Amino acid sequence: MVDANDIGIAPNPNASQRLHRVAVVLVACTMIGFFWRSEDPLGLKTLLGEVILFLASRPAIQWAKHNRAWFPAFELLCLTTIAFYAIPLLVGHKDLSLYQPRVVTESAMLVIAFLAAANLSFNFRSRSMRPSPWAMAPLLSTEGSRYVPAGMFLNTIYIYVETFTDLLPSEIIGTLRALFFGLGTVAIFVLARQIGQGVISGRTRAFFIVNLAAQVIILFSQLYLIRGISLLALGAIAYSAAKRRVPILWIALILPVVAVLHNGKSEMRKHYWEEMNPLPTLSELPAFFNEWIDFGLQVNRDAESSTQTSVVDRASLIQMLCMSVEGVPSQKPFLYGESYFDIPALAIPRFLWPEKPSSLMANIRLAVYFDLIDPDDPFQYSIAFGMIAEAYLNFGLFGVTALGLFFGVLYKHLSILGTGAPQFSALGILMILLTAWSFQAELVMATWLSSLFQACVVCIGLPLAYHKLTHG
Repeated sequence: MVDANDIGIAPNPNASQRLHRVAVVLVACTMIGFFWRSEDPLGLKTLLGEVILFLASRPAIQWAKHNRAWFPAFELLCLTTIAFYAIPLLVGHKDLSLYQPRVVTESAMLVIAFLAAANLSFNFRSRSMRPSPWAMAPLLSTEGSRYVPAGMFLNTIYIYVETFTDLLPSEIIGTLRALFFGLGTVAIFVLARQIGQGVISGRTRAFFIVNLAAQVIILFSQLYLIRGISLLALGAIAYSAAKRRVPILWIALILPVVAVLHNGKSEMRKHYWEEMNPLPTLSELPAFFNEWIDFGLQVNRDAESSTQTSVVDRASLIQMLCMSVEGVPSQKPFLYGESYFDIPALAIPRFLWPEKPSSLMANIRLAVYFDLIDPDDPFQYSIAFGMIAEAYLNFGLFGVTALGLFFGVLYKHLSILGTGAPQFSALGILMILLTAWSFQAELVMATWLSSLFQACVVCIGLPLAYHKLTHG
């Protein structure tokens, strides 16, 4: 085991070039495949979907081509638009038939405007910047940084205790969840990156796989797939960024399982949530997942669409953007920043302002605005809008373009500053967290910033304060 505080092994240029060639071929084949299978290859919807796919994949291709040393946080942010917007357009998401072609076209053009603005601002030549010494200083000693596997194990224990016991007082669960989720995020990223670099032992690699599998299985047992999928995606991203190779075998093994679970999720929630059946205990997990897989396979056999289409339907955000374009401003006025009003309050600790608005209020405002939820019981359902739809609802095309410019500038600035930073410096941890948060595309801005801020307080603020007290 090497010192986890090291900046790590420099990217292998030959591996980067191989990854670049594979990425180019993969993107080209994907674009040709969607073009070939389309019922209307020259139709505007197909062409716009292809443009989104190209613009979204270009930053990652350039990252590999130029052997960039920074974590691919911005590149991942762009790639998520393929799953949420490009593929639903290209395969014909079932809800798109509810909207006029003009609405679908305008919605696709908004995604293109976001990606074009983000690419433009990220690629704008930036001068070299020198980070402050405190941002580069390691926050853990060499000895302390060797206990990264222990951090992952502690997160596994916490997830088990929170899920299967009543030992934790309800008033501190939120604080503990933020603490251990931040700790687990950093530990997973660092260990997966070191596996990609080939600098840890086989025993530690096995320890990582067992703990990651345990965390994902326990999280899945609560019928929320997104948290477990996020951990798997984070590990794959960290590994790929270091190895400059996509773990195709692991993806090929895991993706079908996740797809089947996605198919059976609605039936399982109906059986356990609506019918008020208790969720499984630890010993009941094998039977529980066997039941879930049976539901998933049954849905796949009975549905007219394939498993792929089912997953696309659940992951898509394009229909929410179409709903926004159709309704605003023709039927409802722009919000002019209303969903952003609570963002400044996020910086105030709740113990200083107990009545501080929840970060979920922005999402609730949007859902109530379109009569999607009961305003008297707003927390019963959670509707995913995504930041592109939110930006449009507030300021139209200007808001979407400004959002793209904002993310491009922010990520370019931090990517340059964080290049070469020790993993456990303030900048190193921030880049890990940004990478983890880059695929949270379904969140609105207030929720995205709030969860990121909480993770930064735990993973950066507390160690930084301790470092200042002990080192002056």
